[in-house]
Amino acid sequence: MDLEENKTKNGLIYCRVSTQRQADEGWSLDAQERFCRKYADDNGFRIVGIFSDEGKSGTNVNRAALQDLLIRCQDKDIDTVFVQETDRLARNTQDHLAIKAIFKKYNTKLVSVAQPMFVDSPEGRLADTMVASFNQFQSEINSRKTKKGMKERFDNGWWPAMAKLGYLNKQADKVKIIARDPERWHLIKEGLKMYLTGNYSAVEISDKLYKKGLTSRQGKKICNSIMINIIKDSFYTGIMKWGGYENVGKHEPMITPKEHRTILTIMDSHNNHACRRRIHNYLLRGFLYCGICGQRYVGEKHKNKNKNVNIDYYHCSTKTHSNKGQHVEIDKLEKEIEEQFLRIRFTKEFIDLVIQKVKNIYEEKKKERNIEKRIFQNKIMKIEENREKTEIKLIEGTLKDDDYIRIRDRFKSEINRLQGKIYKIEEQREIDIDVARETLLLARDVYGAYKKAPYEVKRLYLSLFWNKFLIKDKKITKSEPTELIRIFLREKTTFNRLLIEGRIKQSLNRKLPENKGKIRLTPNWLRTLNEIRTFFKDNPE
Repeated sequence: MDLEENKTKNGLIYCRVSTQRQADEGWSLDAQERFCRKYADDNGFRIVGIFSDEGKSGTNVNRAALQDLLIRCQDKDIDTVFVQETDRLARNTQDHLAIKAIFKKYNTKLVSVAQPMFVDSPEGRLADTMVASFNQFQSEINSRKTKKGMKERFDNGWWPAMAKLGYLNKQADKVKIIARDPERWHLIKEGLKMYLTGNYSAVEISDKLYKKGLTSRQGKKICNSIMINIIKDSFYTGIMKWGGYENVGKHEPMITPKEHRTILTIMDSHNNHACRRRIHNYLLRGFLYCGICGQRYVGEKHKNKNKNVNIDYYHCSTKTHSNKGQHVEIDKLEKEIEEQFLRIRFTKEFIDLVIQKVKNIYEEKKKERNIEKRIFQNKIMKIEENREKTEIKLIEGTLKDDDYIRIRDRFKSEINRLQGKIYKIEEQREIDIDVARETLLLARDVYGAYKKAPYEVKRLYLSLFWNKFLIKDKKITKSEPTELIRIFLREKTTFNRLLIEGRIKQSLNRKLPENKGKIRLTPNWLRTLNEIRTFFKDNPE
């Protein structure tokens, strides 16, 4: 190309940098622009536009400045686009050739000021394609090295990417670690604890924490989707999940694995993860109905003019009749329904059956856990033996250093994987004992279990035993139990035999299903209670 003929022609400059490291090594946007501008000035070009992409990869064309540059070339008054090197434009052979085809369509040339340019001939196009292919190859090699380094960090117990909100990436003794963010750590932890109560949605937590100073790294309020991801992220329990791998992290956890499981249970109970923002989470919503018209009761705040305070009330949602004298203070009604559980008792035979079943299940699970743990522990011991042999070979000089590093990393990765399996077994042990504890507590003392239960679990207990309560004149006029409980109320004698014999027999007064159902206490106490329910002693018809 004879640049002497282009003294009055227009040119554009394109610059790109993907990392801070490139900027430190002299590839900053300013350095690229100066290099290109000097070349253009020396050869008589007039620069009419500069387009810069910062922090963008060259492996795709989804870059705002590049797109703007291509649009600018459509005016057909641009003779040349200047780049420092062609890999600034694209690190993908296909993209490079596509961009050049667009330039050719608008009669625009591409000049790399730090590389030799090739004439528009078969030989020149072949050489240009080879350079573009080399750029792509170099990009893929760099990507492979980066991923390998990130995997090594992950295997060593450190998060390989940008720290999650509440943590910071730091350097300690030349090792990149994950440490507390002094501004956000305690606020994120407070949000997780708030969700554990079951009384707050993600939106409400975000609102409250924003008022206390929690913002994103961009200084904005945490949006609902991000807060949900934080709440359900196992990273905050110390468990890292990345690239299909799982490992125990060395960073400081905010909550325990048990608390994380509780959070997931609460989240699952919130309408299958739907975000329903409630100003107040009233315990008895959905269980209360009007004894006058049969419509659902709702909970609301009303101002008590005499006391000059806001008081929560349940009342009928319809306007077809007067609600005068029908408003019930929430605390009083919830206390009255709590006392309904005093009437619920299991027989001693049933409690003994539950204890025996729980004991059998616990022993079976314990035996399975011990066998699994021994298998993984033996595998770890075998790897340790092989690692010691490898170390001896390295010391004796029969194993090259590069080979040792590769084998060592493989051993380390496998040990971490097996330790993760053991960790999951211990985690399941906690789940099993929690299930046993909750089952025994409910069987021995239904009222005590309900009284101690958190908000979400109380609602589960309510759904186990009651379909609805009818309210009239501020009192419970009728308690409607679930269908199976109604059957058991009519068939107390049959049900008592059921507790002893362990099977449902055909009722004389009511036809039950033809297939005989065996009582079976599974680890999921809630599912079991839904299957066999309970009976009421001395419950009035």
